[in-house]
Amino acid sequence: MSTRRTILIVSADDLIWEPITADLKDIGWSVELIHEAHPGATRSQSDDVSCAVVSDGDLGDCVRDFLASFGVMPPIPVVAVVRDSDVSTTVDAMRLGAFTVIENKGDNVHNAVLGAIERAVPLGGAPIKGDPRDLLIRSHDSPLNTMLDVIPQIAKSDAPVLVTGESGTGKELFARTIHNLSPRADGPFIPVNCAAIPDQLLESELFGYVKGAFTGAHADRDGQFQAADGGTIFLDEIGEMPLQMQVKLLRVLQDKMVTPVGSTKPKAVDFRVVAATNRNLENEVKEGTFREDLFYRLSVLPMHIPPLRERPTDIPVLIDAFMAEQNRVNQTQLSGVTRETLKVMQNYEWPGNVRELQNIMERVAILKRVGFVELEDLPERFFGDHPPPPQMGLYVPSEGMDMAEALSKLETNLLKQALQKADGNKAQAARLLGLNRTTLVEKVKRLKLDED
Repeated sequence: MSTRRTILIVSADDLIWEPITADLKDIGWSVELIHEAHPGATRSQSDDVSCAVVSDGDLGDCVRDFLASFGVMPPIPVVAVVRDSDVSTTVDAMRLGAFTVIENKGDNVHNAVLGAIERAVPLGGAPIKGDPRDLLIRSHDSPLNTMLDVIPQIAKSDAPVLVTGESGTGKELFARTIHNLSPRADGPFIPVNCAAIPDQLLESELFGYVKGAFTGAHADRDGQFQAADGGTIFLDEIGEMPLQMQVKLLRVLQDKMVTPVGSTKPKAVDFRVVAATNRNLENEVKEGTFREDLFYRLSVLPMHIPPLRERPTDIPVLIDAFMAEQNRVNQTQLSGVTRETLKVMQNYEWPGNVRELQNIMERVAILKRVGFVELEDLPERFFGDHPPPPQMGLYVPSEGMDMAEALSKLETNLLKQALQKADGNKAQAARLLGLNRTTLVEKVKRLKLDED
């Protein structure tokens, strides 16, 4: 089976996509641009598609139709480009499993689509240059190092793997790395989010169905296990699977045979399973919400990913990697992180783990674009009841600065802190700052702090 290297673009407007197509080809992608809006036709065009970009444009409900044709979960990431302010299509696209939705506002489309593909490419099974473990960024003394060192051995086996860890720690990236280092690397990697599929659809989504199995089953359809034939199926959020489906899954794992809904004829399927959960399945077994036999079947090779708050030495390495990614994708010029800012980030609890850190770096890149990441660039939740120290910004960054603006920000920050400590009492706030009350009142009015 060939390695996926194609981007499928479905659009009626060649002019928009010609420059994007040229850029994609320059970095080694094959591009298939088709004008047929019918999703069945687009799905059969390329077996090696890594990512699809679908634009409504003059094609009416192409985005909805294309996504809906896959059932609950598209097997590849789909970037949906919708008409500006088309809220209805945007909501439907996300509900139907789009990787991301981009509003077509003209000039923004080119960079936005390239950036989305850049993020989605690993989800589509594109080849990885060098050692795939390099994607699992780590510091020299990271708690992940021991685990990463055994991944090649785990990858050689076909035994089931159970990856545990909090949301946002990168469980799917570990699963993909195992797949990419395995003898199945040329086969498909099929991710299935068990929590995102309604219980009544889960069996048909996993095992497929035959024509007439239920209302609306107009033709035979393979499930995700059949799609993973020769490759790896990744069962994310396995702890959310209902007990009735756990029994059927256990049988499939034991026999490597899949029986589509409505059929009595099992089909042999060659797959490796990697499962993941943010739950404690051992506790779930004790509580009777997860089958003990299925737990032991899945956890032949258990891997636990520690949360980011337990890996402070990984944070500066991850920041550098995400900053480089943003500078490349969004054409920004972020230079680094100040020492004070890094200290705050390393002491933060990171409830969203690596995903939260990546999102923050993307936000900073979009809003700031150049220079160093400073304390004032971080969300308020990083500081709790303690505002950033008044010294923030008192240095000259490499790209230069506006001294008057910096001093104005510092003055505003000090006034706000004093007023907060004084519960709004201006006389007390003035004493905290060594000012006359009338001077403080004038500054508050000039800076319009009363409006805050």
